[in-house]
Amino acid sequence: MCSNHRFRWVFAILLMLGLQGLAGAGVMLGGTRVILGEKDREASIPVKNTGTSPYVVQSWIDAGEGKNKTPLLVTPPLSRLDPGMENILRIMRVQGDLPTDRESVFWLNVKEIPEKSKEENVLQIAVRSRIKLFYRPSKLVGKSDESRGQLKWAVSAGAEGQGAVLKVGNPTPYHVTFTALNINSGQQLINADMVPPFGETSYPLTAVKAPQAIQVNYTTLNDYGGETPEERVQVPSGAEPVAVKAELVPPPAPSADGAKR
Repeated sequence: MCSNHRFRWVFAILLMLGLQGLAGAGVMLGGTRVILGEKDREASIPVKNTGTSPYVVQSWIDAGEGKNKTPLLVTPPLSRLDPGMENILRIMRVQGDLPTDRESVFWLNVKEIPEKSKEENVLQIAVRSRIKLFYRPSKLVGKSDESRGQLKWAVSAGAEGQGAVLKVGNPTPYHVTFTALNINSGQQLINADMVPPFGETSYPLTAVKAPQAIQVNYTTLNDYGGETPEERVQVPSGAEPVAVKAELVPPPAPSADGAKR
């Protein structure tokens, strides 16, 4: 009994501290992704302090957790940001080779570090934001907003012939980022992410127990971080993904109440 009571008491304190930390987060990025073109001198993104206290803002770029060596640089790497003020982060290409036939993806990290509290026994949390940063060569074939329509699809057997997986192939030089994959009108929702250029991604299926045709509804993110119109494809079963023509999903009909209004 004492142990359970102590656990609940500690959990309540940690929850309160966590909520206070979230409430105190005040540094906001002015976008959800950054694209640096090969011919661009730099790319930029605003960062603003919407809180009531000053922060030290630390910024850096990585190629994945633990991979901090990249041919890109963000400046300023460290700066002070007072309440209500805005600063501009600038991303530039430095020395280092990158593929010229496809996009490369990195991550821009921005950490807000609060000033030291004058009060004792105060827990302060440094909050980090992390968004995708794409380096885009200038002579890529096609357009980024057309890449989702060129995806290839298949439902294949899972590992050791058990179950089924959804395979999505990307024959384009651009990353395609899903917001979600809706299988058979809600039988399964897959929290999908990116399909890399000239690559393939597999997602385990629970909606079906063996390879068979399915319907997939999906949306993607455009260059500005906005969601594209919903589309659907009829995915066949097969060992390798094949081109399937997508069709737009018509918007839902207005309800009776909506029609009256």
